[in-house]
Amino acid sequence: MPQAKSNLQRTVAFILALLGAGLFMPQIDEARAQTTRPFAGLSGKWSGDGSIVLSNGATERLRCDATYVESGGGDNLDQSLRCASDSYNFDLHISLVDSAGAIVGSWSELSRNIQGGISGHDSKGLIQVTARGQTFTAAVTVATHGSEQSVKIRAQSGDLSQVTIKLHHAR
Repeated sequence: MPQAKSNLQRTVAFILALLGAGLFMPQIDEARAQTTRPFAGLSGKWSGDGSIVLSNGATERLRCDATYVESGGGDNLDQSLRCASDSYNFDLHISLVDSAGAIVGSWSELSRNIQGGISGHDSKGLIQVTARGQTFTAAVTVATHGSEQSVKIRAQSGDLSQVTIKLHHAR
């Protein structure tokens, strides 16, 4: 049974890490920043790769495809994210709301019936949030430059140490 708990913690950690892939804010010039909503311009297909570093030092490559749908004038974002590494396949749904720089939301991994919450803030293209599940917490930082997003996740516990993902918008 300890192995099952470790695998569940690792799965939750990985899901929360991938959650960071959905937390993007387009970088815009200062004149447009006053009128553009934080998630405006994200709708469509994205793809990319990255790596997972486990707490034991093992590293795995990761490949992700995502579809984003924005609503609410760009304040709301729904994401479907499918990712795979050598050991994992995931099907995530993420819903986010931005209110004057405060981000709140939820995530669920459909095949494993696991879920959690997201809270944090954004400022000028940099998003910093905390993703929580029943047994795991992770700090997520996302920086956007043009059509490329860089995501870094640092786990505070569990089998996962760090995740790094780069996604590109297919325009």
